[in-house]
Amino acid sequence: MDYREHLRQPLSKRFVDILATEIFLNPADFDIVYRLIYDEDIAVAWRAAWACQKISEKHPEWFSERHFEELSTLAIATSHGGLLRGCLSVINNIALPECLSVEFINACFDWMISPKSPIAVQALSMKILLRICRKEPEFKQELSVVLENIDFENYSAGFKSVRKNILKALNGK
Repeated sequence: MDYREHLRQPLSKRFVDILATEIFLNPADFDIVYRLIYDEDIAVAWRAAWACQKISEKHPEWFSERHFEELSTLAIATSHGGLLRGCLSVINNIALPECLSVEFINACFDWMISPKSPIAVQALSMKILLRICRKEPEFKQELSVVLENIDFENYSAGFKSVRKNILKALNGK
């Protein structure tokens, strides 16, 4: 399969599922699709990220610490909402590295509280930060304080729901 050409076509969930299934059947091709996240054609890049999200749901072990670092760097650098969402979705599914970038943690806080961030990006940022808190408990208080003190009335119902669930998880309820 010519993965790049496949990703150049307007995609639906069905087409992404077909591509992910192809990778499950041919794991050696995983890196080909992963590398397409960096394609100069932004449509190919964000669709590749979407495919990698599907792959990471079934095979998170295929993603290494190097992948985490690359995806977090790309997430910080991109201005494309779909690519950012795809990167964060993969990051949310894979193992956290031993050493986390402070720049990435700060970016997650920024995406989480920015009313300009799409709800999916806000929610994924909260979920990733919760995972970081479980690994690095010293961040728990900071995340809790930010979520408790945010003027959440200006945010969507989706944001409020995820916020509530994250606070419950942080407080052990």
